[in-house]
Amino acid sequence: MAKKEYVSIDIGYGFVKAISSNGKRALFPSIVGTGRDRGLANFLKREENKLDLSELHIKINGKHYYVGDMADKNSSDGSRVFERERFNHDYTKVLLNVGIQLVASEDTKEVVLFTGLPLEYYKSQVKPFEMSLLEETPEIEWVSGLPSGKRKVKVTQAKVFPQGMSAIWATLINHEGKFLKPELMSEGNQIAVIDIGFRTTDVCVVEMKEGGGFLPLLPLSDTIDQGVVNLNDNIKRAYQDKTGGSDLSESKINKIIKNQFITYKGKRIELANEVGESHQAVANSVSDRISKLWKDESDTFEQIFVVGGGGSLFTKYLQPNFDNRLLNIVDSQYANAIGYYRIGKMLIGDTQPEKIAN
Repeated sequence: MAKKEYVSIDIGYGFVKAISSNGKRALFPSIVGTGRDRGLANFLKREENKLDLSELHIKINGKHYYVGDMADKNSSDGSRVFERERFNHDYTKVLLNVGIQLVASEDTKEVVLFTGLPLEYYKSQVKPFEMSLLEETPEIEWVSGLPSGKRKVKVTQAKVFPQGMSAIWATLINHEGKFLKPELMSEGNQIAVIDIGFRTTDVCVVEMKEGGGFLPLLPLSDTIDQGVVNLNDNIKRAYQDKTGGSDLSESKINKIIKNQFITYKGKRIELANEVGESHQAVANSVSDRISKLWKDESDTFEQIFVVGGGGSLFTKYLQPNFDNRLLNIVDSQYANAIGYYRIGKMLIGDTQPEKIAN
């Protein structure tokens, strides 16, 4: 009997994070766009016959798609899915199935899938999302990104969990199932997680129960409509102010965040001050919303963790507003994917040691 393979995927507004029980991982931007036959370039990529996350080019039912960095740089209509009911969007299904095939073993035909939804949508969308995951999966023809050929992987079982809340399992428990900080697990202790994503920030608070479980404190948990996209918008406006309105791609914005300058028409434009101010503006907005949500309750929290792809970008700007009590975790960008994986395996009753790192 074939061993079950588990795949956990966090489809964020910014990036898709995928992990598998075989130990493989994949991280790529959540962007899909129309592709085309690239002739000789396609042939050369087929000849290389290897994994390349920067060259995700697929065909579904004869239609070409670019995914991730490939879509960002080469599709005129490359876009992210920002709709409320994202699970119904064709591009969400493309991202999901590409993620599965990137991390599932080459001979795997069926997987058990764990994924999630933002807190504010979870209650209303969890059931229809789970049902949609069990629908017929498309056959993907890999033009580049993976070894060429057609492949189809069926989802035989699916579990959907709340974002942010699921990340708590990555903050408190390691890959061996042991508590990373046993001192936090006392009954009555309250733990908070600030999960900063591309478009939104999920804020979650739980209270420890006797025996190591925890109870979500929903009045202290919410989804805030602020994230990395607001930072990008601020930097784009600063660039436009200095160049007379020129536009800027997302990849160039990331370059400015990293280098704090950019070359424009042969001249170097310094943007260090603008980058710092942009970070601080978003951090202040997030802090203000959390302050209204938590009021004085946070004074007695045992720990406040910061996770998500935006965690490393904003923690130092958030710290003064939280009395320097914020703590980043290792693998913070994968926190939700790891959390989905651990909760899913527990619910299914699989106690086999995991290969995912944390």
